[in-house]
Amino acid sequence: MYLHLAEFFARPEPFSRYTTRRLWTDPHMARQMLAAHPDPDHDLASRRPATIGSFVSWLDRRIGLAGRRVLDLGCGPGLYCERMALRGARVTGLDFSAHSLAHARQSAATQGLAIAYREADYLADPLPGPVDLVSLIYGDFCALSPDRRRLLLGRIADILAPGGRLVLDLFSLGQFDALREAEAFTHHRDGGFWAPGDHFVFSASFLYPEASIGLERYLVVRPEETFEICNWMQYYTPQSLAAELAAAGFRASEALDFVTGAPWQPAASAFAVIAERS
Repeated sequence: MYLHLAEFFARPEPFSRYTTRRLWTDPHMARQMLAAHPDPDHDLASRRPATIGSFVSWLDRRIGLAGRRVLDLGCGPGLYCERMALRGARVTGLDFSAHSLAHARQSAATQGLAIAYREADYLADPLPGPVDLVSLIYGDFCALSPDRRRLLLGRIADILAPGGRLVLDLFSLGQFDALREAEAFTHHRDGGFWAPGDHFVFSASFLYPEASIGLERYLVVRPEETFEICNWMQYYTPQSLAAELAAAGFRASEALDFVTGAPWQPAASAFAVIAERS
């Protein structure tokens, strides 16, 4: 156990291990994430409903969603899909969490919304196209390693119709500057977010200032298994994001405030960008 913990608290190389699929597809954690998505009091799994509504509203004013073919990557329970469909978009939502998609399909059916949901991995499985708009929201892009980001941008470019756009949001360098490294240990006798029943959780956060990368690392110890979750995050300036998009053949708009769509003022907050193929 000592060697296991010593390895866990040692600083890994950036993006050297991936656990994203387990976080979103493990039945227990998937239920926990789904319960957190619509909560109006925090932004743990999704942004607050009012924030999502404001974002879709200004996006509609800026590009016009009615009649647009929209593909929402990492759609989760369909919070953005539904709001775009209500504004007349022809929406497809894609995610690899069957639990979230089951909720999304039921919610769309209840509201009479014709949203197509697909269970797939947007890095590996075929993407539907052509489409007029691809959305990638709540820092999904930031959670990917550089090679995965290049791969995804190429796949998106292949399915965009002429004049099509990509809208995504990024965590900023101001948010990175507010982070601190820390270690913690908790004992959950009656279950918790990571697992049901009695278990222990070790956590460690690491910062990589030279690359503007953060890592939240969790080690979950249960009677029957031990597993790890790594949440990586790349933080951006508008300039660093524009350079990365340009290398993949995209031209980025100015940085926009995620909530209002107004020009983003540098701060410890996320910003949005609308990109077109150059």
